[in-house]
Amino acid sequence: MTTRTINFFVGRLVPFFLIVLLGYASALSAAPTQRQLTLFANNCLQCHANHETGAPQLGNPDDWRKIKAQGEEVILTNIVHGIGGMPPLGYCSACTEEDFRQLLRMMTGLPDTDNHEAGEQK
Repeated sequence: MTTRTINFFVGRLVPFFLIVLLGYASALSAAPTQRQLTLFANNCLQCHANHETGAPQLGNPDDWRKIKAQGEEVILTNIVHGIGGMPPLGYCSACTEEDFRQLLRMMTGLPDTDNHEAGEQK
């Protein structure tokens, strides 16, 4: 695949996925911030929108079924420490815990079951 082809797909698909995710995520939990959407586009989509990476693919519920069943806390731990081919923090050193929680909810479809944004401590 050429750089031009990749740029074409990224230019067309990323905005589409972001719009779909915004609608999907807002139905389940608080909508992501613009910063979180930027982190998502610059980090998560690099692997989760590229079937050649072996990562669970965005928009494919079968890829996320077993992961989703583990629950948010286990998924968050796996993100922080890395799992399989995913490096620790998913290369997102700028992400906070709240960013990771929002991003994992966007990708898995898990609802926001705790009020982490109200300052609750774990």
